[in-house]
Amino acid sequence: MNIICMKSFIRSVCFIVFYILVFSYPLTAQESDEQETEDMVKTQKIAFFTEKIGLTPSEAEKFWPVYNAYWEKKHKIINAWKKKFNDYQKRPDELSDSQIENLSDDYIGFELQKAELLREYHKKFKEILPIRKVMKIYQADYEFKAYLLQKIKNSGENSEK
Repeated sequence: MNIICMKSFIRSVCFIVFYILVFSYPLTAQESDEQETEDMVKTQKIAFFTEKIGLTPSEAEKFWPVYNAYWEKKHKIINAWKKKFNDYQKRPDELSDSQIENLSDDYIGFELQKAELLREYHKKFKEILPIRKVMKIYQADYEFKAYLLQKIKNSGENSEK
């Protein structure tokens, strides 16, 4: 696929995602800020990944449902850990050594769950994409996190001025 077609495809994907986001805007004010930020990150992630991985339209059609299922499961694991860890953060000095040991063991369990999930989806990614593009998924994931952290850092610096 030539570069002009790829750029056109990326623009089309971004437009479609933007259109969906605009017309599925949350109705409650409390949800709107969180949802708006989440939707913005998702839109940026789709464009970022599509470009970094070099997905063709047919690959993107197969990739995104699988990747979204992976991310949804990973997100559940992360949220379960956050809930447990937030409980610890509220009262770290009140917990016994035994409770802290259990919590640290739980942390390892959550990390193992994420690793097993990645192993499961690595196989699925290899079924739908060439191996070079599979590796680009992991690279894009790493680079997107760095990109978001940089945006957060920049927005913090801008708000201080």
